[in-house]
Amino acid sequence: MKQYRLGFIGCGHMGMSIARGVLNSSLLMAEEIAVYDPSESVQDTCQELGFAVCGSETELAQNAHIVVLAVTPQIVDRVLSKLKDVQIDCLLSIVAALSMKHIRDLAGEIPVIRVMPNTPLLVSCGAAAMCHTEDCDLDDIAFVTSLFEALGVVRTIPEEQMNDIIAVHGSTPAYFYYFLNSILKDTIRRGVDPETARTLLVQTMIGSGKLLEAEPDKPLEAFVDSVCSKGGTTIEAIRVFRHEDLDRMVKQANEECIRRAEELSK
Repeated sequence: MKQYRLGFIGCGHMGMSIARGVLNSSLLMAEEIAVYDPSESVQDTCQELGFAVCGSETELAQNAHIVVLAVTPQIVDRVLSKLKDVQIDCLLSIVAALSMKHIRDLAGEIPVIRVMPNTPLLVSCGAAAMCHTEDCDLDDIAFVTSLFEALGVVRTIPEEQMNDIIAVHGSTPAYFYYFLNSILKDTIRRGVDPETARTLLVQTMIGSGKLLEAEPDKPLEAFVDSVCSKGGTTIEAIRVFRHEDLDRMVKQANEECIRRAEELSK
């Protein structure tokens, strides 16, 4: 039995949000969580929250049942190599495009759960895709599922779809922000007060999402049609999107996004 139920190697914005989510959802108490992060400010925050602070990656891995790998891709190989001789019960990776095979090649044949969360997790409205190796304990899978359900929604998929799913929830917050920023800039150019425009635009996005959530079986095309009155204003804008083939642009953007994810996976 390890001293801590959950341990974080790296505790930046995403790792800290997960740790806080565990606390807020009462899945664990603070004394059941440990952290290793070289940042002094992160260490101070963790101590304030009541987490144990370890002195190295190996110390944490030796004492935590589920080890959360939350470091940057640039240093992940170095960190994994340090864990090779440590008996790890379960490793939970949230490192983008890092395959379970790559983890095991460097850290040994350990049980691995791979999760791809997105940034809205920072406000407990995230979406996460999950896969795992066959040797994972069912209780660990259930715990990790509950963890990400406390921060939004989670779905289990085959690992071979993890690069494809990045275009659904991983990268798409940036798509949304880019589109909204284009609307905002054009509106401000027309003389509308920036604060007013942004407030109305953000609330419209939130409200539209809630409508989608309220009717999960309703086709997205039907939502478009519900706003487009015949002979009205919105249909004219939609005609421009169709004429310029927005679907083709999105397909091309997704292909480039997925291509890069596949490069990083190798």
